[in-house]
Amino acid sequence: MLIRRTSIASMLAGAALSTLFAAGTAWSIAGVDFPSHSMEEAKAEVDKGAFEDARPMLEEILRFEPENADAYNLLGYTLRNLNELDLAMENYDKALSIDPAHANALEYQGELFLKLGRKDDADKNLVKIAEVCPSGCEAHTVLQAAIERFKDGKFTWTQASGN
Repeated sequence: MLIRRTSIASMLAGAALSTLFAAGTAWSIAGVDFPSHSMEEAKAEVDKGAFEDARPMLEEILRFEPENADAYNLLGYTLRNLNELDLAMENYDKALSIDPAHANALEYQGELFLKLGRKDDADKNLVKIAEVCPSGCEAHTVLQAAIERFKDGKFTWTQASGN
């Protein structure tokens, strides 16, 4: 009988957590606070191009996880797509200060460098990605293609699928 009560209590607790999490409000258990959104939810918004919706989700995640390089990188990407380029650069810089080998942050920052006309800096990021991914990786391929599209000091942007 004790096992059955424990199982029911666990199920009820799980249901309560699911309800709290789905409600879109931050919550707390035993004095530990949790964000109301996950990285998966924020990324889904970014993938849909819903950058205005993704931004507050990512900002909230970072209030709870200030050392989350992936969240800073995704927020940088979001801000770049909202044309808030200075803030985007700050977030890429923060991601890279946490994880200097973050290939996606190096790629996205490199694309921003190109958008700002800073091809030399984009080239440096490409070299760093090659060091991080000596066998090659998508971040290297994408940034290399973007650099090749950089013509006459202008960045010809073609939105890649995914991010």
